[in-house]
Amino acid sequence: MNFSYHLPTKILFGFGSLQGLGEEVEGLGAKKALLVTDKVMEKTGIVTKVSARLDGLSYDIFDDVEPEPRLEVADGVAQKVRNAPYDLVLGVGGGSSLDMAKLAAGLATNEGEARRFVGSGLLRRKALPTIMLPTTAGTGAELTVTSMVTVEGHKRWINSPVLLPTVALVDPELSVTMPQSVTAATGLDALCHNTEAYLSAAANVITDSAALEGVRLIVENLEKAFTNGSDRPAREAMSLGALLGGIALAARMVYGHSVGYTVATRFNLPHGVSCGIPLPYIISNYALACASKMKRLAEAYGVDGGEDPVALGVAIGEKVRRLVSKLRVPTTLKELGVKESDLSTLADECIKLYHRPNSPVVFDEKSMAHFYRMMWNGELAPGRE
Repeated sequence: MNFSYHLPTKILFGFGSLQGLGEEVEGLGAKKALLVTDKVMEKTGIVTKVSARLDGLSYDIFDDVEPEPRLEVADGVAQKVRNAPYDLVLGVGGGSSLDMAKLAAGLATNEGEARRFVGSGLLRRKALPTIMLPTTAGTGAELTVTSMVTVEGHKRWINSPVLLPTVALVDPELSVTMPQSVTAATGLDALCHNTEAYLSAAANVITDSAALEGVRLIVENLEKAFTNGSDRPAREAMSLGALLGGIALAARMVYGHSVGYTVATRFNLPHGVSCGIPLPYIISNYALACASKMKRLAEAYGVDGGEDPVALGVAIGEKVRRLVSKLRVPTTLKELGVKESDLSTLADECIKLYHRPNSPVVFDEKSMAHFYRMMWNGELAPGRE
């Protein structure tokens, strides 16, 4: 039961929370801010809606964030934030914009190119204060110490406690305009965060509590939000599920995210889609290693599969796969377009580049290759070599 958990971020949640933005800015004593976002957020009017709540604060906009941002984007926002006396960074958008906003705040006070800080704990000087305003219900980036970057076609992360946001302002109203495809991808991402964190060997009572409630909220509301984007209770539940996923992320992800990284850039997939495809197979293959936890996970997923943990894992996996299919996302690597001849290459990359020391299931080259074949064939039941 020994564990450590640190979350100094102030959270403001609920419809209408955006009205409190000016008060938060005033409380931080900010004089000039950099607003980090993408061009879609400007076109939808969300940036205008946010800036109207800044109560006269002087600000500039960096809107060159791209999906799965490359190091060049990180260096671009670093150059922008270093060339003016900013004392606050605002992140508005999905996970990529929030990640680049956090990184802007960190690179403002830590000299050097972004490449220098790829890894863990390499940003050491205190970052500028940040306020994160997510417009999707998925990444949980408003509550994490991580900024994801793409380096030469591979996903990498910059982890540091200094990147943890000062304020997370989560107003579900900002997510109502999400199109179906984005609702599906970000919702699956949040479901993966909660589920993988629960299965992690680094989990604790706090992350488990957040993860299980996050799973329940998302399973009950993702299809509703996907079908009817104006369903405000569903949007609110999804925003809360994603927020809880950000809390659960402290336990770190297991190999579902690693598998996702190996296919994301190859097939130009949204992050949530690339991680959502392996999720059913992760659950079924982790069931035995996480036997004592499967009953509670099944309850969160609304699955009644008896007492056998492996049977529960398969039952949960089947439910997830049905949900993924309803969201118009592939359910196997074969359906995605992965060639059978590439499975061993992907498995090798997963082991070598995206190792998960917190995974309760230990994979080697042979077992990982078998796992990829299961995901390619659509086999949920583990143990068949």
